[in-house]
Amino acid sequence: MICRQIQALVQQQPSINVSVLIAEIKNRYGYTPTYRKVWTTKQKEVEATFGNWEESYNELPRWLSALQQFVPATIVDLETQPAYDGPYLVRDAQIFHRVFWSFPACVEAFKYCKPVVQIDGTHIYGKYKGTLLLAIAQDGNKNILPIGFAIVEGETLGAWTFFLRNLRSSVTPQQGICFISNCHESIKSAFRSLGREMSAPYAYRVYCIRHISANFMRRFRNKEMLRIIVNIGYSKTIQDFNYWYGLLWDNDEEATRWLDNIPREKWAQAFDKKGRRYGHMTTNLAECVNSVLKGTRNLPITAMVKSTYFRLAELFVRKGVQVQAQIASFLIFSESLMKAI
Repeated sequence: MICRQIQALVQQQPSINVSVLIAEIKNRYGYTPTYRKVWTTKQKEVEATFGNWEESYNELPRWLSALQQFVPATIVDLETQPAYDGPYLVRDAQIFHRVFWSFPACVEAFKYCKPVVQIDGTHIYGKYKGTLLLAIAQDGNKNILPIGFAIVEGETLGAWTFFLRNLRSSVTPQQGICFISNCHESIKSAFRSLGREMSAPYAYRVYCIRHISANFMRRFRNKEMLRIIVNIGYSKTIQDFNYWYGLLWDNDEEATRWLDNIPREKWAQAFDKKGRRYGHMTTNLAECVNSVLKGTRNLPITAMVKSTYFRLAELFVRKGVQVQAQIASFLIFSESLMKAI
């Protein structure tokens, strides 16, 4: 009976925490099972519903190949590594390294979005760890659109280079794209390693003000100065920028010098002379998608990739119905712009 209760809860929410399962069982049956017993039962149910963890890696190439045949122009870059048994190379065997994927509908839809892409990474949970890298865009009506995904070993230079190279060549080849990211050194190095295609005027990289704020707090732990820094970043005019900057200088010269080490055009809206950020100051769009995918980040790898396909297919159908209704009502322009006008 307890096993059936765990199974039902896991099927509803695969990412459910083991401690939540224990609390639910205790509340319902007056019995407290061990953490290990509940964890083991949960893993068995995940495997029964979404596939075996190890076999899922073998299934991934087959499923992606089938998807490319079923949905032509689906973008896939799957990297593998030689397999070793101790010091010995295993013949005719490969192990998973990284995978990038995107869908043709995303590539086509991005042509009609703002030329701004937010990139971010989030941890993968479950039996095998890793990192899910995401690229997110937004249209004129503030609809969020995931346009690129990758499962990699972590936020390393190699992983970010792999992701950005595929993203740039296959999804966002347009000139003048603005990429918003955190200040992670591996992302900076990846942009540098890709050279001309990820440098001005072909591409521009700016920073998320929230990550700058987090770095500041780790260094100075001053909430009042943090508030000033956020206001500096969001200031839309040089006059407003100078006001808040002067306030920071008057209160904390060391914090001001720390901030001066970051090029202003990378984080301050007042110095976004060409308006390339379109007012986007953070990577919140990517984090919103992270929260949506949270329920899938502890699944076997093929189930995780499948979930992005089916959820986006559902999204495009739903948005397509909405757009057709708008066109039928002669609403052919962005609602946000029409309201502003």
